[in-house]
Amino acid sequence: MLIKPLTLDVWGDFYALMNSDTQCTECWCLNHREESGCPTGIRAHDRMKELTGQDKVGGLLAYDGNECVGWISIDPLAELIGHDCQPSAKANDWAIHCLFIRETHRGRGLSGQLICAAVDYAKSRGAKICSAFPIPELNRYRFPPNEAEFSGRFATYSRLGFVPVGEPSDFYQRMEVQIS
Repeated sequence: MLIKPLTLDVWGDFYALMNSDTQCTECWCLNHREESGCPTGIRAHDRMKELTGQDKVGGLLAYDGNECVGWISIDPLAELIGHDCQPSAKANDWAIHCLFIRETHRGRGLSGQLICAAVDYAKSRGAKICSAFPIPELNRYRFPPNEAEFSGRFATYSRLGFVPVGEPSDFYQRMEVQIS
């Protein structure tokens, strides 16, 4: 599996991956990057492309051969102005805030590979803590199956050393891993 950072050079691959799922084309992974009222649909696409061109998007794409099959979004938590955990962010806190695997490639361990690559990406940029916000198994039934996949699985993060922080909300469980 090849993993590359999102840049305008690979925007076409990201575009094809996002277009493989209607929920992806709704937000374009922009919902935590903008304050409330963030754009959706084509406006979100255009804004995400603009931010990518300005090197203001942290994210990695996974490839199976020439096909882009996965995406993980990771940024400094303090820059995610639309995220409800942002006010508690410290200077070196980073956050995984979206994880999407093409349905045809789920169940192959790709999520774990992307999470590890994202933690390494954040570490190389000075991160000391990496947070994630998976939906706890007890809450998964509340969401359509595909929507419950956009944050990754609690068990995968646990297996990779992330530990729960605080109590779960009705939506997610904050988890963290210390980066050394």
